[in-house]
Amino acid sequence: MGTVSQIQLESLFARVDARLNKQLDVFVIGGASAILGYNVSKVTNDVDIDGIIDPDFDKIFREEVVDLKLDLHLSSRGVFYPPEGHRSRSKFKDFPKKNLRVWYLDQYDLAISKIDRGAPKDYEDIQRVHEKSAFDRDRMIQIFTDEYINVVATGNKREKMMNLVDLVLNLFGEDVVEDTQKRIGFKL
Repeated sequence: MGTVSQIQLESLFARVDARLNKQLDVFVIGGASAILGYNVSKVTNDVDIDGIIDPDFDKIFREEVVDLKLDLHLSSRGVFYPPEGHRSRSKFKDFPKKNLRVWYLDQYDLAISKIDRGAPKDYEDIQRVHEKSAFDRDRMIQIFTDEYINVVATGNKREKMMNLVDLVLNLFGEDVVEDTQKRIGFKL
């Protein structure tokens, strides 16, 4: 497992695009989305895809990874519970041949999908995104409440609310924690 940069991912996808014989949209999520969309360098060995992995894309991807000497593999979805409407907010990168369009998550959808799991490395990814492209707390709370917690969230919702409060504390400081708790309906 090694550190992967935005330049390396873009180079990889450009090479896949050059060999692809059909138009294809790929939705990257997780750490690969942070790397591709927000220039966050991080240690990873996978590129998580939302949806079924096209067999031609998979074959070309694996061959190009070997040629570029990258320690990466494709995986499909993993632990991923994004806010409703995440695909409509996704952004994309076209590559020179324009057969491949790689979509990456809007930073708010990325953050909320990562707090769903609540792993320390996920919080580190979100912090790195925040350093590159600062989050707006109001926007984060709005998407969390309107499109996530009572719409698509599964499992322990109280825990997910606590994860958001922890994230807000880490990103914005303790001055806004009480307000955040009130706005999302979280009670101690």
